[in-house]
Amino acid sequence: MRHILLKLVLFFCVCLSSASYADEFTVDFSSQKSYVDSLNSIRSAISTPLGNISQGGVSVSVINPVPGGNYISLNVRGLEPYSERFNHLRLIMERNNLYVAGFINTETNTFYRFSDFSHISVPDVITVSMTTDSSYSSLQRIADLERTGMQIGRHSLVGSYLDLMEFRGRSMTRASSRAMLRFATVIAEALRFRQIQRGFRPALSEASPLYTMTAQDVDLTLNWGRISNVLPEYRGEEGVRIGRISFNSLSAILGSVAVILNCHSTGSYSVRSVSQKQKTECQIVGDRAAIKVNNILWEANTIAALLNRKPQGLTEANQ
Repeated sequence: MRHILLKLVLFFCVCLSSASYADEFTVDFSSQKSYVDSLNSIRSAISTPLGNISQGGVSVSVINPVPGGNYISLNVRGLEPYSERFNHLRLIMERNNLYVAGFINTETNTFYRFSDFSHISVPDVITVSMTTDSSYSSLQRIADLERTGMQIGRHSLVGSYLDLMEFRGRSMTRASSRAMLRFATVIAEALRFRQIQRGFRPALSEASPLYTMTAQDVDLTLNWGRISNVLPEYRGEEGVRIGRISFNSLSAILGSVAVILNCHSTGSYSVRSVSQKQKTECQIVGDRAAIKVNNILWEANTIAALLNRKPQGLTEANQ
């Protein structure tokens, strides 16, 4: 009897250790207000404000660490205001990093999962493990679409929704890749960056202007890890420099960034204390995240690259 009980305990432990856990949210595109309220609600649930980057009730928040494999489920609503049409799309995002793991067509109860997210398991659905990975480079190549200059409006989101509802198979198509690029931008990237949220929001007004993704927007998305590594060290400096990204004030930081990765979940800012996965996601290189020079907080790699270029320039000038 004791052996049977022990086997049952071990069985349940194995099941629990391999399970994924989810919180469910709604992203409501009915209006500008409902959209922003939806994003703020998700941020509040999954992250904690940083006291050193806060002003007037607005903060940059850091994602609360949870075990790997946890995800959030986002129901897309309100693409056609005052109607319950187009209510069968759900995005699945890994909770620790807000990366899009795939999407669920709730009409067919099918989860189309990107190839790099085999560790994400959603219960009570049919899971299709796709051969396509979730990277922007892969999706852009298949979509034949660059994110810089990509336009998104209510009409294009409705079309994107329909493309995902029609999708069947294991490899993303041109249409479905374009759809995922749009939804990833206005949901995942808008969660991370207020600049993108603010840029897209007017597209949900009655005038419905198109949002055009700028090169600066794309730069933010490509450097989220570096931003996440540096900002926790901000202590009121006059500015922050990370690669080509410049924040010239606290207001500029808050206007651009909403949520950052938890690059130092151990509570220490030593890069030696974080896991290899965190180092990769946070793009950590070297022993220091940032260096303060003349009251400007520089990413260590950025200022090192700048200083390494200067002697070469001086040498060439003297020749």
